[in-house]
Amino acid sequence: MFVYAAVKQNKDCTHCKMTEKRRFVCVNCGHGVKELVKKYSNTLKTTQCDKCQQTTDKYIEFEEFIILIDALLLDSCAFRHIIYNGDFKLYWKVSLVVLLLESFALCRQKLPDPPNASLHVHERGFYTYTLQNMGDYLFMTLLLLIITATLSMEWIKQTGLRRFPLTVFKVVLISNLSKFFLLPILVWRNNTTDYGRRLHHVLVMGHHVCSLVLAYEAVGATRKNPRWWALTLVVLAFAFKVWWKSILLS
Repeated sequence: MFVYAAVKQNKDCTHCKMTEKRRFVCVNCGHGVKELVKKYSNTLKTTQCDKCQQTTDKYIEFEEFIILIDALLLDSCAFRHIIYNGDFKLYWKVSLVVLLLESFALCRQKLPDPPNASLHVHERGFYTYTLQNMGDYLFMTLLLLIITATLSMEWIKQTGLRRFPLTVFKVVLISNLSKFFLLPILVWRNNTTDYGRRLHHVLVMGHHVCSLVLAYEAVGATRKNPRWWALTLVVLAFAFKVWWKSILLS
């Protein structure tokens, strides 16, 4: 498995050097590196970071499912691998599944059950909440773009104007993996109380905020600031989003 992943990564490295000179980072400290593996005769070995002297990216040996689990466990190393070093194609698909799951959960939470409402109402509500969640993703990305641009223009220049919006958008998508935890309340909806459902949604949102803070910090946008400052920025972004929604609904 390691040889296959390393060969694939090595090919990706060669391709990136020939096209856009893809940038890799050490998943432990975020320091930029030129390559993740080196070829010695007929063997491939992972490189070591010049800054922290640890393995640059241990996740090139792992299955994608294990990486997803580590991301759900709020591992900053997993966030850095997914955003910078990994192939993000799979995570676009996972993000779509999470979007549909979140939309269905909101539809079940805010609309009456089928005995009191037609299936057409639920179908229309599902599409409405799907569009609403897509707008929330884009709006949160825009808020973080503005905040990051205000605080760290140097980081934007290092990342590149083209890569910068995409990187922040990846942060938002990866943090939304927390919405997977909405699945249990959908399965056991009829076996709990309204208070239990609300508490479950609060816990999921708390995990989502923590995930967004760690992912936002992992990309280096708040590299010169402590973690509590990243938390403050994310909370302010959420507060502004809620305030903006209240204005639109009033």
